[in-house]
Amino acid sequence: MREKYEEELRKLNTSIISMGKMIEIAIESSMIALMGRDKDAAAQVAKNDEAINEMEREIESLCLKLLLQQQPMARDLRLITSALKMITDMERIGDHAVDVADLVSHVPDCKYGKMYEITEMSTQIIKMLHDAVQSYIEKDFDKAKNVIAQDDIIDELYYTIKKDLVQKIRETSEGETILDYLLIAKYIERIGDHAVHLAEWVIYALTGERA
Repeated sequence: MREKYEEELRKLNTSIISMGKMIEIAIESSMIALMGRDKDAAAQVAKNDEAINEMEREIESLCLKLLLQQQPMARDLRLITSALKMITDMERIGDHAVDVADLVSHVPDCKYGKMYEITEMSTQIIKMLHDAVQSYIEKDFDKAKNVIAQDDIIDELYYTIKKDLVQKIRETSEGETILDYLLIAKYIERIGDHAVHLAEWVIYALTGERA
């Protein structure tokens, strides 16, 4: 019985790794669509979101099966319940990647985009997501705490972008386009918040306390 249980836990870990990679790709693809004004790439991001949603359902089913059939105790129980919470945040990350891709048709060029900072945010966030997932797999408390600490970098980049774009709204007549860029930055900043949530659930799984 224990062998079967361990096998199911390994399957859970593998599925979470796969879903983590899917959302990393979603963010990368949405940025490629944005930088290249590629509507076909943007449409693919939305299509791939269905696979992310399906993966969430599969992991949820596996977690519920583990909870009902194995009745895990203490740390194992926290690991499984944390996985359930994590996949909700991961699914929302996929949604925000779609939100960014959807704006591709509304932003005609990169003139007011602060694209370096937006790209820097997305790069940093992909690393945070990867490390958050790995901290769960490796049961690494320090790695999870480091993900949370990196959120300050994302917030600083976001406020730099926000300040610059608000100033440009005052100076130009293209306020609507600039607001689209600000919305893109906000979606990416929200992805960073979800990455922090992932790390917080890892800490809960390991310690029983929320960060």
